[in-house]
Amino acid sequence: MRPRHLYNAVFAWLVFSGGRFTAPFLEEVAGFDDTLTGLALAIQFGLASLLNPVMGYRADQLEMKHPHRGRCFALAFGMTLATAAFMMHGVVCRVLGQGTMAVFAHMFLRVVISVGWASVMPVLDGLTLAYMEEKGLGRSEYGKERVYGVLGWGVASLILGPFIDRFGFPVMFWFAPLSLLWSIITIVVFSKESARIAHATHQISVSEATPLNTSRKGAIDSGVEIEEKPSLCSLLGILFGSSLAAGYIVSSIALSMGTSIVNNLIFLFFRELGGSNTVCGLTVVVTVLFEVPIFQMAPQLLRRFGVVGLQKLACLAYISRVVGYTFIPQHKVLLVLLLEPLHGVTYAFAKTSGVEFVAELAPKGYDASCQGLLVFFLGVGSFLGLSLGGWAQDALGAKSMYRLYAGVVALGLFVLMIVSRRRDFVVKKVPEHEDVKLEHDKNIDSGSERIASLVEVEC
Repeated sequence: MRPRHLYNAVFAWLVFSGGRFTAPFLEEVAGFDDTLTGLALAIQFGLASLLNPVMGYRADQLEMKHPHRGRCFALAFGMTLATAAFMMHGVVCRVLGQGTMAVFAHMFLRVVISVGWASVMPVLDGLTLAYMEEKGLGRSEYGKERVYGVLGWGVASLILGPFIDRFGFPVMFWFAPLSLLWSIITIVVFSKESARIAHATHQISVSEATPLNTSRKGAIDSGVEIEEKPSLCSLLGILFGSSLAAGYIVSSIALSMGTSIVNNLIFLFFRELGGSNTVCGLTVVVTVLFEVPIFQMAPQLLRRFGVVGLQKLACLAYISRVVGYTFIPQHKVLLVLLLEPLHGVTYAFAKTSGVEFVAELAPKGYDASCQGLLVFFLGVGSFLGLSLGGWAQDALGAKSMYRLYAGVVALGLFVLMIVSRRRDFVVKKVPEHEDVKLEHDKNIDSGSERIASLVEVEC
């Protein structure tokens, strides 16, 4: 079993326990308006962003103590906790109805969900990167595993939309636990299969290896330096090792602000234009149809455009898409299908770029920790985007809000373009069989050397 099976199951679970339907779910089930919905989602993503690096770090420590089980346990625990909190929304509606106490109860449940979600994405990415390292696969192959999550997301959205139109949002209280059960079964099988393969590989390597002195004293006497475990602060310093890295993260935060309102509030806009939940699910399928080939071509795209180039293209695709939304007339909601492919470009380019950016910097064994740090910064962007987005949609209207956020992403893109013109890095031709790399200018101070393996090609 490969990580692609995990992605497929987990992303289907994400849809059935909310996904893009979370905002209309909160408005229909909890009785929230746009402002409260934006605030609830901002709290959820903001807290998750704070916990992501901590949960990723803890998952890495569990993995070191319990190989091939630690990260899987962290993933299963987070999903179970989030599902239990999601199911409690129904209990709150039955017991408290709609009122001030109910609002606080629903908000608290979003907090609990955020704790669960914090153990999902960085751990899942960490599992994938560790798997590829064990198998001797290049990190550029990440997209070929990640694409199965896109397929799960699209199929689950297509299934859920008509069911909501027919039975209402409470039908999600059936889909969420069933998808959790399937996910846990997949996680257990993946964990056992990984352990079995690792054991077989270890037996072969031991039989072929020459006996060595593995004691601590022997290591010291032979001049081998035993590295201390890096702290979260030192990992954070690695991510900000150069002006280009800092500019990349600024751009990622700005893009996350923009994508947060699309990922979480866009269905409200589609419903305002007259779209049904079935149409909303169909829009996800259209984005998936474009994400799939992009993830499949991730290695070639990284070689052609580089990490920074893909990030720039992701920003440009976002700006074009949301500005296009503002020109769609009332009751012409199907026109959004012409713009949805750009979301596939934005998401696939940004995700591929971000994972490669962090993977090149992460010390061995701390993949989930560093992925969690990046998710933390993306979560900061989501918190800022959603906390202002819900209010802006109420006060200014959806179309003005999307134009505003197009400007925010354009500003982040401008910062990235400025820092990427500095001569901190030089372009290096990459043969097709090699991983994506970036050669650092030797005249730059050593504080920037940790980012020396990324490709930077002007887009």
